[in-house]
Amino acid sequence: MFDMFDMFNEEKKDEQSEEVSSPVPTATYSPTGNFFSISIGGSVLISEKPDVAKIAKFSESINNLAREGYKFALVVGGGKACRNYQAAAKALGANNSFLDEIGIKVTRVNASLLTQTIDSAYPTVLTNVSRVPEIVEGGKIPILGGLLPGITTDAVATLVAEKMNGTFINLSNVDGVYSADPKRSKTAKFYPELSYERLISIIQVAETKPGQNVVLDLPASLILKRSKIKGIFLNGDDLTNFESAVRGGEFHGTLVTEEISEAEATTTGKRIPRKKVEIYEGEEEDEEPPNEHNINF
Repeated sequence: MFDMFDMFNEEKKDEQSEEVSSPVPTATYSPTGNFFSISIGGSVLISEKPDVAKIAKFSESINNLAREGYKFALVVGGGKACRNYQAAAKALGANNSFLDEIGIKVTRVNASLLTQTIDSAYPTVLTNVSRVPEIVEGGKIPILGGLLPGITTDAVATLVAEKMNGTFINLSNVDGVYSADPKRSKTAKFYPELSYERLISIIQVAETKPGQNVVLDLPASLILKRSKIKGIFLNGDDLTNFESAVRGGEFHGTLVTEEISEAEATTTGKRIPRKKVEIYEGEEEDEEPPNEHNINF
Protein backbone atom coordinates (compact mmCIF):
# COMPACT_ATOMS: atom_id res chain seq x y z
CA MET A 1 0.00 0.00 0.00
CA PHE A 2 1.25 3.41 -0.84
CA ASP A 3 1.15 6.43 1.37
CA MET A 4 0.14 9.54 -0.55
CA PHE A 5 3.45 11.34 -0.05
CA ASP A 6 6.67 11.89 -1.96
CA MET A 7 5.05 11.89 -5.40
CA PHE A 8 7.20 14.77 -6.54
CA ASN A 9 10.13 16.91 -5.41
CA GLU A 10 9.03 20.10 -3.72
CA GLU A 11 8.17 22.67 -6.35
CA LYS A 12 10.69 25.33 -7.29
CA LYS A 13 11.64 27.71 -4.49
CA ASP A 14 11.02 30.83 -6.56
CA GLU A 15 7.49 29.81 -7.58
CA GLN A 16 4.99 32.28 -6.18
CA SER A 17 1.95 30.57 -4.66
CA GLU A 18 -0.20 30.84 -1.59
CA GLU A 19 0.27 28.31 1.18
CA VAL A 20 -2.16 25.43 0.91
CA SER A 21 -4.91 25.45 3.50
CA SER A 22 -7.25 22.58 4.30
CA PRO A 23 -9.25 22.01 1.11
CA VAL A 24 -12.91 23.01 1.30
CA PRO A 25 -14.49 21.22 -1.68
CA THR A 26 -16.56 18.10 -1.14
CA ALA A 27 -17.48 15.63 -3.85
CA THR A 28 -20.53 13.55 -4.65
CA TYR A 29 -20.87 10.61 -7.01
CA SER A 30 -23.03 7.60 -7.80
CA PRO A 31 -21.49 4.34 -6.52
CA THR A 32 -21.15 1.43 -8.93
CA GLY A 33 -23.47 -1.05 -7.24
CA ASN A 34 -22.99 -1.86 -3.57
CA PHE A 35 -19.55 -3.49 -3.71
CA PHE A 36 -16.40 -1.66 -2.59
CA SER A 37 -12.80 -2.79 -2.77
CA ILE A 38 -11.01 -0.98 0.05
CA SER A 39 -7.24 -0.48 -0.01
CA ILE A 40 -6.20 0.34 3.56
CA GLY A 41 -2.79 1.91 3.91
CA GLY A 42 -0.54 0.50 6.57
CA SER A 43 -0.14 4.06 7.85
CA VAL A 44 -3.84 4.05 8.83
CA LEU A 45 -4.02 0.92 10.99
CA ILE A 46 -0.47 -0.30 11.57
CA SER A 47 2.31 2.29 11.36
CA GLU A 48 5.24 0.88 13.36
CA LYS A 49 2.98 -1.54 15.22
CA PRO A 50 -0.72 -2.42 15.08
CA ASP A 51 -2.99 0.30 16.48
CA VAL A 52 -5.64 -1.78 18.27
CA ALA A 53 -7.97 1.17 18.82
CA LYS A 54 -7.92 2.21 15.15
CA ILE A 55 -8.38 -1.38 13.98
CA ALA A 56 -11.39 -1.74 16.26
CA LYS A 57 -13.00 1.52 15.08
CA PHE A 58 -12.44 0.73 11.42
CA SER A 59 -13.86 -2.77 11.91
CA GLU A 60 -16.93 -1.34 13.63
CA SER A 61 -17.48 0.98 10.67
CA ILE A 62 -17.24 -1.93 8.20
CA ASN A 63 -19.53 -4.06 10.37
CA ASN A 64 -22.17 -1.30 10.48
CA LEU A 65 -22.05 -0.76 6.71
CA ALA A 66 -22.19 -4.50 6.04
CA ARG A 67 -25.37 -4.72 8.11
CA GLU A 68 -26.84 -2.04 5.84
CA GLY A 69 -26.23 -4.30 2.84
CA TYR A 70 -22.93 -2.97 1.49
CA LYS A 71 -20.37 -5.54 0.39
CA PHE A 72 -16.62 -5.28 0.70
CA ALA A 73 -13.22 -6.77 0.06
CA LEU A 74 -10.40 -5.38 2.19
CA VAL A 75 -6.75 -5.18 1.10
CA VAL A 76 -4.33 -4.23 3.87
CA GLY A 77 -0.95 -2.54 3.43
CA GLY A 78 2.28 -2.79 5.38
CA GLY A 79 2.95 0.54 7.05
CA LYS A 80 6.20 1.62 8.64
CA ALA A 81 6.72 -1.83 10.14
CA CYS A 82 6.98 -3.20 6.62
CA ARG A 83 9.49 -0.54 5.59
CA ASN A 84 11.57 -1.30 8.68
CA TYR A 85 11.76 -4.97 7.71
CA GLN A 86 12.63 -4.06 4.13
CA ALA A 87 15.35 -1.69 5.30
CA ALA A 88 16.84 -4.40 7.49
CA ALA A 89 16.74 -6.93 4.66
CA LYS A 90 18.37 -4.47 2.28
CA ALA A 91 21.14 -3.75 4.80
CA LEU A 92 21.75 -7.50 4.95
CA GLY A 93 22.21 -7.66 1.19
CA ALA A 94 18.73 -8.64 -0.03
CA ASN A 95 17.74 -7.77 -3.59
CA ASN A 96 14.55 -5.99 -4.66
CA SER A 97 12.64 -9.21 -5.31
CA PHE A 98 13.30 -10.38 -1.76
CA LEU A 99 12.27 -6.96 -0.42
CA ASP A 100 8.94 -7.37 -2.19
CA GLU A 101 8.52 -10.84 -0.69
CA ILE A 102 9.16 -9.44 2.78
CA GLY A 103 6.54 -6.76 2.10
CA ILE A 104 3.96 -9.34 1.01
CA LYS A 105 4.46 -11.37 4.20
CA VAL A 106 4.06 -8.33 6.43
CA THR A 107 0.87 -7.21 4.66
CA ARG A 108 -0.64 -10.67 5.11
CA VAL A 109 0.16 -10.63 8.82
CA ASN A 110 -1.49 -7.21 9.06
CA ALA A 111 -4.50 -8.44 7.10
CA SER A 112 -4.92 -11.40 9.44
CA LEU A 113 -5.72 -9.01 12.29
CA LEU A 114 -8.90 -7.88 10.53
CA THR A 115 -10.08 -11.48 10.22
CA GLN A 116 -10.53 -11.32 14.00
CA THR A 117 -12.48 -8.05 14.16
CA ILE A 118 -14.73 -8.05 11.08
CA ASP A 119 -17.95 -9.90 11.94
CA SER A 120 -18.43 -11.53 8.54
CA ALA A 121 -14.75 -11.83 7.60
CA TYR A 122 -13.61 -14.88 5.67
CA PRO A 123 -11.46 -16.67 8.27
CA THR A 124 -8.20 -16.79 6.32
CA VAL A 125 -6.29 -14.18 4.32
CA LEU A 126 -6.81 -14.73 0.61
CA THR A 127 -3.87 -15.14 -1.74
CA ASN A 128 -5.94 -15.37 -4.94
CA VAL A 129 -8.24 -12.69 -6.37
CA SER A 130 -10.24 -15.30 -8.30
CA ARG A 131 -11.86 -16.52 -5.07
CA VAL A 132 -13.31 -13.12 -4.18
CA PRO A 133 -16.67 -13.50 -6.04
CA GLU A 134 -17.60 -16.82 -4.43
CA ILE A 135 -16.71 -15.53 -0.96
CA VAL A 136 -18.69 -12.30 -1.40
CA GLU A 137 -21.65 -14.23 -2.79
CA GLY A 138 -21.45 -16.45 0.29
CA GLY A 139 -22.00 -13.42 2.52
CA LYS A 140 -18.41 -13.09 3.71
CA ILE A 141 -15.85 -10.29 3.44
CA PRO A 142 -12.58 -11.42 1.82
CA ILE A 143 -9.41 -9.89 3.26
CA LEU A 144 -6.13 -9.78 1.36
CA GLY A 145 -2.58 -8.51 1.62
CA GLY A 146 0.04 -8.52 -1.12
CA LEU A 147 -0.02 -11.15 -3.85
CA LEU A 148 3.10 -11.08 -6.03
CA PRO A 149 6.48 -9.28 -6.09
CA GLY A 150 6.18 -5.97 -7.92
CA ILE A 151 2.40 -5.81 -7.38
CA THR A 152 1.32 -3.37 -4.69
CA THR A 153 -1.67 -3.80 -2.42
CA ASP A 154 -3.28 -0.84 -4.20
CA ALA A 155 -3.02 -2.79 -7.46
CA VAL A 156 -4.52 -5.85 -5.75
CA ALA A 157 -7.49 -3.76 -4.62
CA THR A 158 -8.06 -2.36 -8.12
CA LEU A 159 -7.98 -5.89 -9.55
CA VAL A 160 -10.64 -6.88 -7.02
CA ALA A 161 -12.77 -3.84 -7.92
CA GLU A 162 -12.42 -4.72 -11.60
CA LYS A 163 -13.39 -8.36 -11.06
CA MET A 164 -16.45 -7.37 -9.03
CA ASN A 165 -17.41 -4.33 -11.14
CA GLY A 166 -17.29 -2.24 -7.97
CA THR A 167 -15.83 0.98 -6.61
CA PHE A 168 -12.21 1.35 -5.45
CA ILE A 169 -11.54 3.29 -2.22
CA ASN A 170 -8.04 4.18 -1.06
CA LEU A 171 -7.65 5.01 2.64
CA SER A 172 -4.38 6.67 3.63
CA ASN A 173 -3.05 9.23 6.10
CA VAL A 174 -3.91 12.27 3.94
CA ASP A 175 -7.27 13.56 2.72
CA GLY A 176 -6.89 13.02 -1.01
CA VAL A 177 -4.54 13.42 -3.94
CA TYR A 178 -2.03 16.29 -3.92
CA SER A 179 0.66 17.27 -6.39
CA ALA A 180 3.19 16.91 -3.55
CA ASP A 181 3.36 16.16 0.15
CA PRO A 182 1.20 18.96 1.63
CA LYS A 183 3.07 18.74 4.92
CA ARG A 184 6.33 19.59 3.17
CA SER A 185 5.38 21.71 0.19
CA LYS A 186 3.61 25.05 0.60
CA THR A 187 2.66 24.96 -3.08
CA ALA A 188 1.10 21.49 -3.09
CA LYS A 189 -2.19 21.43 -5.00
CA PHE A 190 -5.16 19.43 -3.80
CA TYR A 191 -7.26 17.73 -6.47
CA PRO A 192 -10.94 17.27 -5.51
CA GLU A 193 -11.41 15.38 -8.78
CA LEU A 194 -9.13 13.89 -11.40
CA SER A 195 -9.64 12.19 -14.72
CA TYR A 196 -7.94 8.84 -15.26
CA GLU A 197 -5.57 10.48 -17.72
CA ARG A 198 -4.55 13.20 -15.28
CA LEU A 199 -3.94 10.69 -12.52
CA ILE A 200 -1.77 8.62 -14.83
CA SER A 201 0.22 11.67 -15.89
CA ILE A 202 1.00 12.40 -12.23
CA ILE A 203 2.12 8.84 -11.59
CA GLN A 204 4.26 8.46 -14.70
CA VAL A 205 6.94 10.77 -13.34
CA ALA A 206 7.73 8.24 -10.62
CA GLU A 207 9.57 4.95 -11.00
CA THR A 208 8.14 1.89 -9.27
CA LYS A 209 11.01 0.52 -7.25
CA PRO A 210 10.67 -1.20 -3.85
CA GLY A 211 9.71 1.36 -1.18
CA GLN A 212 8.35 4.18 -3.33
CA ASN A 213 5.69 6.42 -1.82
CA VAL A 214 3.32 7.59 -4.55
CA VAL A 215 -0.37 8.28 -4.83
CA LEU A 216 -0.96 5.01 -6.66
CA ASP A 217 1.22 2.76 -8.78
CA LEU A 218 0.89 2.87 -12.55
CA PRO A 219 -0.60 -0.63 -13.00
CA ALA A 220 -3.35 0.21 -10.51
CA SER A 221 -4.17 3.47 -12.27
CA LEU A 222 -4.29 1.73 -15.66
CA ILE A 223 -6.70 -0.85 -14.28
CA LEU A 224 -8.96 1.96 -13.07
CA LYS A 225 -8.87 3.51 -16.53
CA ARG A 226 -9.36 0.39 -18.65
CA SER A 227 -12.49 -0.68 -16.79
CA LYS A 228 -13.70 2.83 -15.89
CA ILE A 229 -13.60 2.03 -12.19
CA LYS A 230 -14.50 4.92 -9.92
CA GLY A 231 -11.68 5.64 -7.48
CA ILE A 232 -12.00 7.54 -4.22
CA PHE A 233 -9.06 8.72 -2.09
CA LEU A 234 -9.81 9.52 1.56
CA ASN A 235 -8.19 10.05 4.93
CA GLY A 236 -8.58 6.76 6.75
CA ASP A 237 -8.81 8.46 10.14
CA ASP A 238 -12.14 10.12 9.25
CA LEU A 239 -14.53 7.18 9.33
CA THR A 240 -17.65 9.38 9.22
CA ASN A 241 -16.40 10.77 5.92
CA PHE A 242 -15.60 7.24 4.72
CA GLU A 243 -19.08 6.00 5.55
CA SER A 244 -20.64 8.95 3.71
CA ALA A 245 -18.61 8.09 0.61
CA VAL A 246 -19.74 4.45 0.73
CA ARG A 247 -23.37 5.54 1.04
CA GLY A 248 -23.05 7.84 -1.97
CA GLY A 249 -23.25 11.05 0.07
CA GLU A 250 -20.97 14.07 0.18
CA PHE A 251 -17.39 13.39 1.16
CA HIS A 252 -14.11 15.24 1.45
CA GLY A 253 -11.46 13.61 -0.70
CA THR A 254 -10.47 13.01 -4.32
CA LEU A 255 -12.74 11.37 -6.87
CA VAL A 256 -11.06 9.77 -9.89
CA THR A 257 -13.38 9.20 -12.83
CA GLU A 258 -13.80 10.21 -16.47
CA GLU A 259 -13.02 13.68 -17.83
CA ILE A 260 -14.33 16.48 -15.63
CA SER A 261 -15.07 20.19 -15.71
CA GLU A 262 -12.28 22.52 -14.66
CA ALA A 263 -14.73 24.89 -12.98
CA GLU A 264 -16.29 22.11 -10.93
CA ALA A 265 -12.92 20.56 -10.03
CA THR A 266 -11.52 23.81 -8.67
CA THR A 267 -14.64 24.96 -6.80
CA THR A 268 -17.29 22.52 -5.65
CA GLY A 269 -15.48 19.30 -6.46
CA LYS A 270 -18.59 17.91 -8.16
CA ARG A 271 -18.22 16.12 -11.46
CA ILE A 272 -19.51 17.25 -14.83
CA PRO A 273 -18.24 14.97 -17.65
CA ARG A 274 -16.41 16.86 -20.35
CA LYS A 275 -13.79 15.94 -22.91
CA LYS A 276 -10.14 16.93 -22.67
CA VAL A 277 -10.30 19.51 -19.89
CA GLU A 278 -7.29 20.22 -17.70
CA ILE A 279 -7.82 20.45 -13.96
CA TYR A 280 -5.96 23.74 -13.57
CA GLU A 281 -5.78 26.23 -16.42
CA GLY A 282 -2.23 26.87 -17.52
CA GLU A 283 -0.85 24.27 -15.12
CA GLU A 284 2.49 22.82 -16.17
CA GLU A 285 3.92 19.41 -15.34
CA ASP A 286 6.89 19.27 -13.00
CA GLU A 287 10.06 19.32 -15.04
CA GLU A 288 12.32 17.78 -12.45
CA PRO A 289 12.24 14.01 -11.83
CA PRO A 290 11.09 12.78 -8.41
CA ASN A 291 13.44 11.52 -5.74
CA GLU A 292 13.97 7.77 -6.01
CA HIS A 293 12.27 5.68 -3.31
CA ASN A 294 11.22 2.05 -2.90
CA ILE A 295 7.81 0.41 -3.16
CA ASN A 296 6.05 0.51 0.18
CA PHE A 297 3.72 -2.39 0.68
